[in-house]
Amino acid sequence: MLSLMRKHAGSWLIKLALGAIVIVFIFWGVGSYRAQRENRVAVVNGAVISLDEYRAVYDQLIQQYREQFGDSLDENLIKTLGLKKKALDELIDRELLLQEANRLGLRVTKEELARAIQQVPAFQRNGHFDQMQYERILAYNRMSPETYEARKAQALIMERIQALILSCIKVSDAEALETFKWREKQVSFKYVLFKPSSYQDVKPTPEEVKTYFSKNKERYEIPPKVKVRYVTFPFKEFESKANISEEEISQYFELNKEQYATPKKVRAQHILFKVPQDAKQEVIDSVRKKALKVLKEARAGADFATLARKYSDDPGSKKKGGDLGFFTRDRMVKPFSDAAFALAPGKISEPVRTRFGWHLIKVTAVQEAKEPVLAEVSDKIRRKLVKDAARTLAYDRANEIYDACYAAGRIDSVAEAYKLNVHETPFFARTESVPGIAMTEEFARTAFDLEENEISEPLELSDGYYILEKIDQKPSTIPELKAVENRVRKDLIRDRQQELASNDAEDFLNCLKAGEEFEKEAGKRKLKVKTTDFFKRFGPIPGIGFEQELINAAFSLTPSKPLADTVIKGNEGYYVICLKERKAPEEKEFEANKSEIKSRLMLQKRQECMEQWLAGLRRHSDISIEKHFLE
Repeated sequence: MLSLMRKHAGSWLIKLALGAIVIVFIFWGVGSYRAQRENRVAVVNGAVISLDEYRAVYDQLIQQYREQFGDSLDENLIKTLGLKKKALDELIDRELLLQEANRLGLRVTKEELARAIQQVPAFQRNGHFDQMQYERILAYNRMSPETYEARKAQALIMERIQALILSCIKVSDAEALETFKWREKQVSFKYVLFKPSSYQDVKPTPEEVKTYFSKNKERYEIPPKVKVRYVTFPFKEFESKANISEEEISQYFELNKEQYATPKKVRAQHILFKVPQDAKQEVIDSVRKKALKVLKEARAGADFATLARKYSDDPGSKKKGGDLGFFTRDRMVKPFSDAAFALAPGKISEPVRTRFGWHLIKVTAVQEAKEPVLAEVSDKIRRKLVKDAARTLAYDRANEIYDACYAAGRIDSVAEAYKLNVHETPFFARTESVPGIAMTEEFARTAFDLEENEISEPLELSDGYYILEKIDQKPSTIPELKAVENRVRKDLIRDRQQELASNDAEDFLNCLKAGEEFEKEAGKRKLKVKTTDFFKRFGPIPGIGFEQELINAAFSLTPSKPLADTVIKGNEGYYVICLKERKAPEEKEFEANKSEIKSRLMLQKRQECMEQWLAGLRRHSDISIEKHFLE
């Protein structure tokens, strides 16, 4: 059954843009996973979350992020995004939601279910629900109407309980104002930076290097290594075996027309009159008057491109006469797009205000929205369906070979019988790259989890499926000092430099705490005092960059307590900081942005509320996760 499920999950049919269908399908699967498999990754109050369920959700997450990041989605990004944990958390949260909804007795009536299904765009033709379309799409996805409707009802129940939980959340004007003040407040500070790299006189003796090594041997431990043989099933090699009919292309096109429609585009020139984000109203008005003068010239017949080269503050388009090329509505900030898309070709807008300043916009051409034509996108659809089908074929072949390898107890004899190439790695550590392997971390994790001579199940990586057999391993060892002496010496020098910089920073800070003036004490020590420009809580520090501990410390300073209590370690070294000035935002700026602030705060509060509510459910639930599952 797993093979069947993975086969259909990998096919293009399951990847249709069906909105709620895909959600229902992915999160509850085809048939009852829990009854089909005994293997599990977690248990939530007695309800089992199976490995198959997890894989379905994880695969869907990978697909979503691959569409967003493309080839940039490598193993490091997957790890950074925490997609493995995210997939499991989604399953646990959904199980908790359903259990709580059941406890509260939440139900969905037949009428409510029917209305929800009829509103799914994929089931509609010409804006109306189409029963034949509905049945055909479900049939393509190997799902009966009864199964889909039962799961859609569960999805609606989940939506209902979430709405119930979040219905009491409100955001007052006072709350929004407080948030605005907190977010928009600005500070500047003066500081002295103690850079470890400036301490160049550190020259450790051979005896000191030896002592340092003996105290830190674990730093230089050579990790355990393994060697594996493996066979591969690259997706590319199965593309030639994927037979996609014209009917399948046509069906996919009909179900996904909106993906291939060409949205309306305009081509425009603009002249930007920049306004600082913290500008006072008189400055904003003054810049607008300048824009109006230039507008008068433009409408009197002056060449717009010449005016843009002369007046525009946009370095990206100024030299091109303000030309921005063609763009869709979502490519520009809303006020700019609204104005541009409302203009006829040749017309020039009144000054338009955005967060960048005032704009004069001239539309030079318009490309109207265009409905897609199958003939124009047929090749593109075919390539997509071929790739999806190839993944399915590769998976089926990998499972067939795995069954044979499992029965034989080894890879090489099976590979010879099936005329497959067998590859063998050199010894590699868990964190080392493996020649020829795209997603080394997943490959290494699987290899290290195997017992000697054990064969892995098919492992899906970015370029295909792999079956591994561990053939040898080496335990971890501590090298002789001679083999790592240069590295040890560099580490010792670095640690000494860090210590010296930290000590000098602490000594300087202690003198300031004792009452010495910042600039005066720095002058005595021949230290350079620098001052930052104003910056906000969520922006970079001018001249320094994003240093979260520094930012946190700076915003904790007050006129009555301007000196930071501690030395702050940053990327460049050790900082001693003192408040220079604080600047509060003007309340009239709040009034202009109140609606947006309240919407953002509402979204944040809803998210926090949901997270806290689920955390409460987790605390009072019996949840067990299989040992080492997420390692």
